[in-house]
Amino acid sequence: MKQDVFLEEARLGKRSDAIIRYDEMPHLATLPARFRGFSLTDLAHVVMLAETGVLRRDRAAKLLGGLIEVHELGPARFPFLPQTGSYLVQIEHFLETKLGADIAGRIQTGRSRNDQDASADRIFLRDLLLEVIADTLALTGTVLRRAREHAATVMPGYTHLQHAQPWTFGHYLMRQASILERDLQRLRQCYARTNLGVLGGAANAGTSWPLDRRRTAALLGHDGIVVNSSDGGLFARDYLEEGTANLALLMGNLGRFATDLYLWSSWEFGYVEIADNLAGTSSIMPQKKNPHALERVKAVAGQAVGWLASMMGCQRGVCSTDLDFEFADNPLPLIGETTKGALRLMAESVGGLIVREERMAANAGAFWSTASHLADELVRRFDLPFRAAHHVVGKFVKDTIDAGRTPGTARAADLLAAAREFGAPSVAMTDDELRRVLDARAFLESRVTEGSVNPARVREHAEALTKTVAEHAAWYRGEQARVETAIAALLARARALATEG
Repeated sequence: MKQDVFLEEARLGKRSDAIIRYDEMPHLATLPARFRGFSLTDLAHVVMLAETGVLRRDRAAKLLGGLIEVHELGPARFPFLPQTGSYLVQIEHFLETKLGADIAGRIQTGRSRNDQDASADRIFLRDLLLEVIADTLALTGTVLRRAREHAATVMPGYTHLQHAQPWTFGHYLMRQASILERDLQRLRQCYARTNLGVLGGAANAGTSWPLDRRRTAALLGHDGIVVNSSDGGLFARDYLEEGTANLALLMGNLGRFATDLYLWSSWEFGYVEIADNLAGTSSIMPQKKNPHALERVKAVAGQAVGWLASMMGCQRGVCSTDLDFEFADNPLPLIGETTKGALRLMAESVGGLIVREERMAANAGAFWSTASHLADELVRRFDLPFRAAHHVVGKFVKDTIDAGRTPGTARAADLLAAAREFGAPSVAMTDDELRRVLDARAFLESRVTEGSVNPARVREHAEALTKTVAEHAAWYRGEQARVETAIAALLARARALATEG
């Protein structure tokens, strides 16, 4: 056995303590999260070497026996060396202690750390995307359920944080469900470009060994291969950037969602309240109920803004043969855990959300949010141009506010006076007619367009989107099962070949 575990011994001699501490060891922290990808990559590579005859069956059997032991140990029990962050160095050292240098040294036949590490990264991101898709499906299902429940729960709609037009809480939730469905589309598209095999690309030029690249891809559950041997390696990897971008976009969407609920849970709004078990209190103010779950999502969504910049900043300036990301700190494991955590917190927050329907309804028409409907009615009933109706209603609202009246106490005489100022003396309504036009619930019922705030349209949209999300869920279940079947077959094949020795 060689004295130094590092690969550099023969060419460069003993490594500096500084390079070990500040270059090698920082990467060790990410190996447990990527362990499964590395372990499966090694098993698929050696199975293929045995099947193609590149590696003698007796040697492959021993090697596979050792690799199966590694896979079964898992990251929690594998005896990691503390001084290196290279999985290859870790695994060769382990196999050498178990099987001897002659067998251990054959695992790298026909491959490089470039395609080995890239393969592990693709498996890691592939599996992460499937987990995120599952959590996004769960959240979307919860949002759709609450949207149907509150399809007719009238509340103020806002633009510029000012009352705009009434909508329903269900309509608001359908907006969030629509956004999440687009996230599902993006995640699936990213998955298709991620779930590709790269083994056999070697360092960058391919290999003289007659490897079956498509066999290793199939063994790992990939949908195909990255054909160009250099494109499959550790050089600037746009699929990592794409994955990070999609997760950052998802987090941005979750952050806005959480911010709305956070604002609306304040006493001044009082529209919603999160469940007690998702809140915290103050160390000094015993009355406090702070929406911690929403605050966590808001905070990490803010940090997610920097995820893509960090990833692209590392890769954008490199030459086409550089491996900068391999020398940087890999943020993907933390990004993945943060995203899954935010999705699960939002699912619990929305699922247990207390909705103050009376408070919402009381505010829905309190401050002239139905004025645009009044303008439409002037056009419809009195044949005014919309711009003229807009001016009349604007003047009417101003005069009514100045007089201390509300939509519920508005007077038709004031509307007529405003109309006359703009040369439209024919405008005439009774007080009851005017107040019905200004009623928030009547506003909802007046909306006729697809996707509008009319409760019937909200329910219609919810049913349609539920079917779309069900299609995503069916795809997820099929893909998850297909990958699991492939991995089970790989492990079974590796065990069968291991017994041949």
